[in-house]
Amino acid sequence: MTDTTSSNTSRGQLILPWALLGVASIVLVPGLVRGEVVSPIWNVVMVLLAVGAATYSVVVNRVNPIYGVVMSIAVLHLVVSDAQRDLGVDRPLTWAEILGDLGVAIGLVCVLGFSTARRLGAPAGRYLVEVFVVLTGASIATWVVLTEPLLERGDDLPRALLASVFLPINVLVAAFVVDLWNHGLRTNRSMQFAAIAAIIFVMGSFAERLQLVGTIDLDGSVMAATIYSASAALMLAAIVHPSFRHHLTDSASPDPAVGRARLMMMGVSVLVAVTLTAVRPPDGPADIAFRVVATVLLIVLVVVRLAIALQEHETAHRSLQHRIYTDELTGLATRTRFVEQVGEVIETNWRSEHLPTVTQLNLDRFKNINDTFGHHGANDVLVEVARRIETAAGTFGAFVARIGGDEFAVVDGSTRTIDEAVERAEILRAAVSSPIVINEAPIFITASIGVAMVPKKRSLTAEELLRRADIANHRAKGDGANRVAVFDDSMQANVAKRMDIEHALHGAIGRAEMRLYHQPIVDIGSGRVSGFEALIRWQRPDGTTMSPVTFIPIAEDTGMICEIGAWALRDALGELRRWIDSGVVSPSTTMSVNVSPRQVADPNFANIVRQALIASAVPPHLLWLEMTESMMLDEPELAEHTLREIRSLGVQLALDDFGTGFSSLSLLQNFPIQRIKIDRAFVQGIAENTNDRSLVRTIIALGHSMGLDLVAEGVETVHQLQSLRDLGCNKAQGFLISHPVPAPAMRSTMTALAELAQLSLFQSREPIAEHVDLPIPVPAGAGMVGMSPRGPIGQPVI
Repeated sequence: MTDTTSSNTSRGQLILPWALLGVASIVLVPGLVRGEVVSPIWNVVMVLLAVGAATYSVVVNRVNPIYGVVMSIAVLHLVVSDAQRDLGVDRPLTWAEILGDLGVAIGLVCVLGFSTARRLGAPAGRYLVEVFVVLTGASIATWVVLTEPLLERGDDLPRALLASVFLPINVLVAAFVVDLWNHGLRTNRSMQFAAIAAIIFVMGSFAERLQLVGTIDLDGSVMAATIYSASAALMLAAIVHPSFRHHLTDSASPDPAVGRARLMMMGVSVLVAVTLTAVRPPDGPADIAFRVVATVLLIVLVVVRLAIALQEHETAHRSLQHRIYTDELTGLATRTRFVEQVGEVIETNWRSEHLPTVTQLNLDRFKNINDTFGHHGANDVLVEVARRIETAAGTFGAFVARIGGDEFAVVDGSTRTIDEAVERAEILRAAVSSPIVINEAPIFITASIGVAMVPKKRSLTAEELLRRADIANHRAKGDGANRVAVFDDSMQANVAKRMDIEHALHGAIGRAEMRLYHQPIVDIGSGRVSGFEALIRWQRPDGTTMSPVTFIPIAEDTGMICEIGAWALRDALGELRRWIDSGVVSPSTTMSVNVSPRQVADPNFANIVRQALIASAVPPHLLWLEMTESMMLDEPELAEHTLREIRSLGVQLALDDFGTGFSSLSLLQNFPIQRIKIDRAFVQGIAENTNDRSLVRTIIALGHSMGLDLVAEGVETVHQLQSLRDLGCNKAQGFLISHPVPAPAMRSTMTALAELAQLSLFQSREPIAEHVDLPIPVPAGAGMVGMSPRGPIGQPVI
């Protein structure tokens, strides 16, 4: 209740002044001008509309009252001026007309000028100089075409000046309208109304002035009724429209053409003034004096504007240089400045005993800091690291720069040997490694460092040296991070090879260069094939076959693994469907497909799996997705969400390479896992190494206690298979059973495996001699089933 009363009271307090202003305008303004009350119906209506429009705009549209007052006074002056025109046509301008027109112009200048100032897009000093250049040029032109003719006609000087000053002000109105138009107000309805009103008013008033001096011949009464009525109506519409408030308060980004538009307006103003002064000769000493003074003032203003432009150019150049060469956050040099400095150091030490060195530092796992402490906390860490590196490098006179988000570089022109360079790199690494306190919590940071030195008797460009340091830095990260790596030529060769692979990977799926091979998984108790693991190979156009160990990490880094993995999933399920339909395998045979961390991180991955199952018509429970422990440790919440969504489809999940990670037990507890795959590293020594045997026994016991399926990988000998059978392992895969085979050879492979299942290895528990070749015929294209138990290790699809 109190709020409503307060609101009504505040609105009443606003309406009262506007009502009083309306009454005063009707009664007093015409009386002050003529000494009598002017009361044509049209003028009374316009006065009331002006007051009502201003009141409505302030109360309803929440416009600042000062704008409503100024615009309403402008309309009132216009109405009174028009009323005075109605009293006579063939006569000179009256004081009422002069003051009325001047009031309208001043009102428009106040509102439009203030609005323009809010959107300057330029320093205030420069903008004011531009305004005065336009005003001075317009004043010179007005003096020549209007003021001097009025004085010749016999008007007194004050009256002539007041009648004339209206025109330069109108020119300013037009300039403000153009400026606001260029500042993004083309779609503002109120601005459109005001602009049209201003243009009509300026053109009509200018024509009326020219009629006074005989330049043109118009019917004054018709012109007044048309021009001033239209202008008043449009101004009232501008005041009432809701966009009037946005016109006054919104800030818009200036259009790049704004500066050119202002220069054009100044140029036109100066050109018109100079042209008219030259064409129309002066008449008397007063005319000469005014023209000289005004022209000198115009020249001074133009010179000042040029001086401001030069100063702004120099300031902008210095600011640009500072931004180019100085890192805003740390104050260190940028990459651009660093490259220049490296070039100078190389040139200075050319053919000297010194061998310049570039050391590149990259903070390890900085993303975790950013995710934990946020943007500001991460920035604090970068600032502190930059300070430490600069301090440490200063002890041997090196130059430091920040060349990337969490990358720093140091160029040292005083090193003589690579050992000295490595020693100084270790100093930098130690400086970074000290704990940093952020939000009262210590943060331990490490850095991977790459070192590159200019070779003896060989010149390198700055970019080449920096690129070598970057290559060495990536080697340091790849070797485990928090270490120093020194560039050598073999690194360059590896990078070139990597780039070749990365380039060739693009479109490899479309060119049908990827191939799936399938390694059988057998039931140790019966020897029956229970499923397959899909393993990928890349057959290059030159006929060579590339192992996934070579290209999968590159595909992972570049993100192409998602496309490759989706293709592998579709192709593997399609093959399984064809085998089941053709009777090659039983309907219960499963297909295992490896997935990468990038795939699990893809929000659309569950849908990809769903679509592959639908397209192949394979029951979901026949699909096993295999993933490593590290994948779940890197993004546990994301991995858990994605895996539970996939599990809800009926797909089964396997933990690959079990035992090689750090949190295997917690993973089994927290994630929806149905199978453990025992890593080949433990299987290899199970027959001879008691520790490996004990570890495998523990893993098998753990799996059985949790109701998990168990698969041993990398089985290569008979004794390994027998040991796994004795320990209670469910299933096995490896070269002893079968190498990975292509899909076309699967029928003959299954025939051979069926014969293998009849061996005593799967039928009895008697000891079997080690290192014997299994007496199974090798079908054509069967993929080396039954060959020597020791051979190259198969690689997973991902």
